[in-house]
Amino acid sequence: MRAVALCLLEHQNRVLLQEFWHEHEHYHFYRPPGGGIEFGERAADAIRRELREELDAEVSEPAFVRVMENIFEYGGELKHEIVFLFRATVLDPRVTGVPEVQLIDNTYTFRAVWKPVHELLREEVVLYPVALRSQLAVLYAGQAANATD
Repeated sequence: MRAVALCLLEHQNRVLLQEFWHEHEHYHFYRPPGGGIEFGERAADAIRRELREELDAEVSEPAFVRVMENIFEYGGELKHEIVFLFRATVLDPRVTGVPEVQLIDNTYTFRAVWKPVHELLREEVVLYPVALRSQLAVLYAGQAANATD
């Protein structure tokens, strides 16, 4: 089991999501930025650290949203994550003024793209953890009506 902290980074009805390639089933999927919580580290501290390391941009203080379990299979192996979800607003125009940014995780570079909330609510992209989509419907209830238009 792995504990992770993820953050919905928001700007003008869009959410910044990391893009990944599912190497076993061959499709793109998206996940909020963040990462593993280190032993002895609180989830809130982990998300601040992860955002500082990966994004190197100014964001508002992350606000705790909820905890979710994420149980999934990947490469024939069963995985189990406890996900601490946060949300924050990106304040840095170097990030908000472009359609995509590069996130750096150790030596890996990941593409992150701004996705309109209505696309996420309409299930136009594969989003993980799976329980995240229902949480988005709660967080962005005002925009849910527009998602069906």
